Amino acid sequence: MKTITSTIGLFLLFTLQATGQINPVLNLTWEQTYVSPYNYFELAWDEPESPHDELIGYNVYREDELYRFQTETSLYNGPQGSNCDVDFLLYGNMQGFYAHVTAVYNPGPVESEYTQTVWVDGAAIGIKEHTAQEAILYPNPSRGILNVRLNTPLAEPLEMTVFDVLGKKVYRTALGTENSAVDVSFLEHGFYLAVFQAENSAITKQFILNQ
Repeated sequence: MKTITSTIGLFLLFTLQATGQINPVLNLTWEQTYVSPYNYFELAWDEPESPHDELIGYNVYREDELYRFQTETSLYNGPQGSNCDVDFLLYGNMQGFYAHVTAVYNPGPVESEYTQTVWVDGAAIGIKEHTAQEAILYPNPSRGILNVRLNTPLAEPLEMTVFDVLGKKVYRTALGTENSAVDVSFLEHGFYLAVFQAENSAITKQFILNQ
C-alpha cells in the first residue's frame, strides 16, 4: 500500500509540474520623470521563468482594477514613442496607486499570481499646469456646454481630453487656438478632469457636470 501511495504522489507531482506551469512575471520596475510639460514613464517586466504553459500576454492592473491586456513586456510613454496614454496615471483619487502585472496563459485563459507591486505617482505630480498659459472653464458646474477661455491665444490648436474619477478617458477633441465651447452633455453627471495639451503647454482643470 505504501508503494502504491508513493507512486500516486510522484505521478501527481510530475503531472502538476508538466501541465501547471503558470509562473508569475519577473523583475517588475517603474520609472517616471517629468519634463515640462510632458510626463514620461515606463512599467517594465521580464517574461516568467521557464518552463511554463503557452504564454499569450499580460494583464496590467491599477490596484485590483484591470487596466488592459497586452503582449509587450512594457507599458511606456516616452520622448521616442509610446504604447500608452497618460490616462494610465489618472486613477482613483489621482494621488498615486499600486500597480502589478500578471501573466496570461493558454489553455483557459488563466492568470498567474503576482509577487511584485510598484508604486505609481499619480496626476498630482504627473501632470502639471504650465504657468505661461491659463485656461478657465465656465460655467462650472455645467449642464453640458463648457466654455474654454485662454488668457493668451495659442500658435496651434489645443487638444482637450476628459477623464472620469476612475481615470478612464471618456472624451477627446481638438479645440481652436483661442476661446472654444465644448458640448459634453452626453456624459453622465459627476466630477471630471479636463487635460488641455499643446506642444509647449499642459493644463489640467476639474469640472462638475450636472444633468
